[in-house]
Amino acid sequence: MNNPRQTEFKKFSWYNLIDNQDSEIRFLRDHFNFSKAHLADVAAPPLRPKVEFADDYAFIVLLYPIYNRKTGIVKATEIDIFANKKFVITVHKNEINTIKDFAQKIQSEPYIREKYSNQNSIDFLLDILEKMNLALYPMLNHIAWDIDNIDSQLFTDHERELVGQILSVKRNIVAIRKTMSTQKNVLEDLCDNSKEYFGAKDDKRFNRIINSSKDIWMQLETNKATIDAIQESNESTITFRLNDIMKTLTIFSVIVFPLTLLAAIFGMNTTEGMPFMGNFGFWKVMAIMVVGVGFMFGFFKKNKWI
Repeated sequence: MNNPRQTEFKKFSWYNLIDNQDSEIRFLRDHFNFSKAHLADVAAPPLRPKVEFADDYAFIVLLYPIYNRKTGIVKATEIDIFANKKFVITVHKNEINTIKDFAQKIQSEPYIREKYSNQNSIDFLLDILEKMNLALYPMLNHIAWDIDNIDSQLFTDHERELVGQILSVKRNIVAIRKTMSTQKNVLEDLCDNSKEYFGAKDDKRFNRIINSSKDIWMQLETNKATIDAIQESNESTITFRLNDIMKTLTIFSVIVFPLTLLAAIFGMNTTEGMPFMGNFGFWKVMAIMVVGVGFMFGFFKKNKWI
């Protein structure tokens, strides 16, 4: 088992479990009186964000987006939190840089531990939640830059290359939206029950984090609307170009077909019955073909088909 990192403060303890395997679940079962359903949720794949209140603790499930710099893909990872007046327990896959950096600073920088020495567990928990939200803004900025880059390449004959980039951005937006879809509701429920489970309530801090969640969601909605419009424009451009190609090929086929028919007729093995087959017969047939091509081009031009 990865030993849970326990940090003792005057009023509460923080347990930071960096996995959710059998050994971590066993530790939680042996040292705390948690519901079997909640322990099963911790061991399960990512769930929807939620908060549930037991008799003496709050159980919080949050999804958090993480960005893979190599692949450019955003995926959701889960963080489970058990909390009351005496403890805050975070269980995660050690993929969230915000939690990793915070845990490292707690261990290595005494002034940060001193900061929480006289604070309540809810203050500590709100700090974690706020830091996680603030860490999303660089990710949103990166998505906005990707959208601007795609937008700048519209109508530059790179439509096919842009399809993959557009779908990649849309996939990342969907992944972040999945994590933020109900976070505001979770925070509001936690705020309503904060006094009962933590003995303290900081409406100003809660409102600030809730407003941050709303702001992130609004940016996601803006990015989604923008990339949808860009995708529509790109698909319209591709469709227009395909139609233009099909139009050209159709005109070419219409012009070539009568010439092919004429060539086939005069290529029949009935020399005596064919007109113009005297002197210069070949050039006479070619002249008929040229006149026919000129006539069709003129006809198409007059009708503005080309």
